[in-house]
Amino acid sequence: MTRTDMLARRLAARPLALAPRAVEALLGETPAPQPAGPGWQMIEGGVAHLPVLGPLVQRGDWLTGMFGIVSYDDIATAAEDAFTDPGTRAVLMEIDSPGGEVAGLFDLVDRLAALKTETGKPLWAIAREQALSAGYAIASVADRLLVTQTGEVGSVGVIAVHVDQIGHDQSEGRKYTLIHAGAKKADGNPHIPLSPEALADIQADVDDLYARLVARVARARGMNPESIAATEAAIFRGSHAVAAGLADGIATLEGAHADLLAALETPPLTRTPTRKSLDKERTDTMAVKGKPDAKPAASEETTEAGTAAAEMGATPEAATPASQTATEPKPAPTAAQAAAPAAAPVAPMATAPEHDPATQIREQAAEIAEIAAQASRLGLTIDAAEALRAGTGPDALRRAVLEQLAKTTDATIVASIAPPAAEPAPKESPLIAAAKAAAAGTTT
Repeated sequence: MTRTDMLARRLAARPLALAPRAVEALLGETPAPQPAGPGWQMIEGGVAHLPVLGPLVQRGDWLTGMFGIVSYDDIATAAEDAFTDPGTRAVLMEIDSPGGEVAGLFDLVDRLAALKTETGKPLWAIAREQALSAGYAIASVADRLLVTQTGEVGSVGVIAVHVDQIGHDQSEGRKYTLIHAGAKKADGNPHIPLSPEALADIQADVDDLYARLVARVARARGMNPESIAATEAAIFRGSHAVAAGLADGIATLEGAHADLLAALETPPLTRTPTRKSLDKERTDTMAVKGKPDAKPAASEETTEAGTAAAEMGATPEAATPASQTATEPKPAPTAAQAAAPAAAPVAPMATAPEHDPATQIREQAAEIAEIAAQASRLGLTIDAAEALRAGTGPDALRRAVLEQLAKTTDATIVASIAPPAAEPAPKESPLIAAAKAAAAGTTT
């Protein structure tokens, strides 16, 4: 048995949060060597650079080490060292990963979130060039997630592979007889046919893990589970990722570092937050569920970009990525700063209180205008005025755009990883209900 066969057998037995083209590469070919790691290094300005490169597994061994596959345990250790180092002011994750095993992923995501809170240090991430599936779940924890012009994010889905070796066994003159106790003991064995009952059990496990993954990503990004599920595990490149709400801007690694340094140097009292705290966003989202007339408040980052673009007669894209403008980057607040009381206004354009209805209406209008402009650049036509008259909220409009993108975007930009045998889940299916429950904290 070759080393590649051994790796394929290990991965074939486990649910994977992995991009589609990476599945065949890992199961059928020798993966390209990746840099050894993970580790981290201190770079200019007290920023800890933490690379997350290559396929990911829960626990590494000599076999995964030979293929350059990184373990979640090693990433957690490196992240803890980086965050707790006295010289660290912020952490910048550079992610280039197609994803990996589901086992151990949620524990790592929780640990990264806890490190941000415990240390009060910002965590930024850049997809250079891939943050897919499990890799995207890790990236979504960041206070600000950037992507290169050709970088890919998304692929939020789960896949399991059963390798049927019966034909190979017959070609070698082998016949396996499995003697076992317990009706399900031999389920999934590659040397016997996969029974309908075993297939149903595997599909149920995949569905449950998918609901949990959707809920984790939605909570980390401050989005509704329906919006994440509407992507149908598609991959979004560059500006398409920003339009879909899966990334916050376009940047190079150097640009992301420069923007993070600028954010660190901005005095807290004058800093304009680019995102609300995740806990508050989740509270706002849950507060409007079940109320047809209620509309979610637009995010501060999206509102500011849309309003500035409208006033200047420019497209929102010009106001969105901090690294693409000549103005000073708008930094993301640390967990401690997001939780701190709001400071007194320091400029005439200070934001009005969130409970002001007029302010909420203006914010919603600005966000809807931005969504319509982004959709137009992607070849879709959205009537912002009609959406306002119909009372369509920003989240509902964004979901509609995502659904259209998943159907019409060119395959070189968007690729589905949904298992071929599984039909897409309906909007109000039990799967989506499970994701909602997990997002509300009722599913562990």
